[in-house]
Amino acid sequence: MSNQNIRVGDQVRFLNEVGGGRVTAILNKDMVSVETQDGFEIPTYIKNLVVIPPSTSLRDRSHLTTSSSQSSPSSQSSQSSSLTQSAQDQYPGVKARGFKETNQHKANDFPEFIFAALPDNPGNPPEGKILLFLVNDCNYTLIYHFATKIAGQYTTIDAGMLEPNTKVELESIQPKGMGELPEYCFQLLFFRKSSIQLEEPVQKEIRISPVKFFKTSSFVKNNYFSTPALLIRLAENPLKAEMDKLTEKDFQQVTITKEPKREPTADAPKSDLVEIDLHINQLLDDTRGLSNADMLKLQLDTFRKEMDKAIATGVKKIVFIHGVGDGVLKNELRRELQRKYTKYPYQDASFREYGFGATMAVLRK
Repeated sequence: MSNQNIRVGDQVRFLNEVGGGRVTAILNKDMVSVETQDGFEIPTYIKNLVVIPPSTSLRDRSHLTTSSSQSSPSSQSSQSSSLTQSAQDQYPGVKARGFKETNQHKANDFPEFIFAALPDNPGNPPEGKILLFLVNDCNYTLIYHFATKIAGQYTTIDAGMLEPNTKVELESIQPKGMGELPEYCFQLLFFRKSSIQLEEPVQKEIRISPVKFFKTSSFVKNNYFSTPALLIRLAENPLKAEMDKLTEKDFQQVTITKEPKREPTADAPKSDLVEIDLHINQLLDDTRGLSNADMLKLQLDTFRKEMDKAIATGVKKIVFIHGVGDGVLKNELRRELQRKYTKYPYQDASFREYGFGATMAVLRK
């Protein structure tokens, strides 16, 4: 059997490394998915495989050696046919060629894959283990390879196929292992039943500071788990990514082009409304050497300083522009309002002026 005629259920050997397995799916004209003896499914180029005919599989080889020296050609042919049927019977779950999409959600057609860390003990993450997940938050079928990297050496932890709009647990980190974390590495190949283009594979190596696991603020509420989690996007909706990059000035510019500029009213004179942009590029010219935690601390310190200043000077309303992003800054800002500034009500600022990216506190009527 030639490599060009490879089929689901064929036993194959790898050309460039030891071992082999069984073909479980035809991914495209050049690549198939191979299930190894360890149970992992690995996307592999057909050109790197050699098909093992059923009559010469390792399981049947000793029997063939004996029968070939003692049987007639017609008997050998009959035995070979019987062995072929036997090999098919060994894999009753083999499916016919083809691909069917499952679990499709409306308006979820852009690739979005998320690496998530979920603490066993949300109140004190370092006391329990941390569960690592891969989330497929889109209508693409995903083939993934997850590995760790230590001192330049990659070790495969998990690999397989993840159906659309599902998640899979990759591994867990024990408390004693949180001091020294490896780099987490992903190779992602994703596709749809029907598409106008072939998607570029994603390859990412992620380094997480162990300090993050010691701070409850690293874990945020989300739509994927019932408890807070640390979320790292591997690939995402490009429209959402662009939305996250928009600043308050961008939102204002959109407003100006669509409607006439509104004059301040008597109820809210311009001098009584203060705007504070908390985007990090508005607070610092250079963020090199700063961690995400460092930048968040600076943003919250600025929020407190401006809030106290506005209260002291009699400002009626103050708007904090925090952007959309993952919602970390917004959640921390509102938590601070609930904890320290309980007497001042707050709400989403005007969508027409700020989109989804700002919070307004009312300091006095």
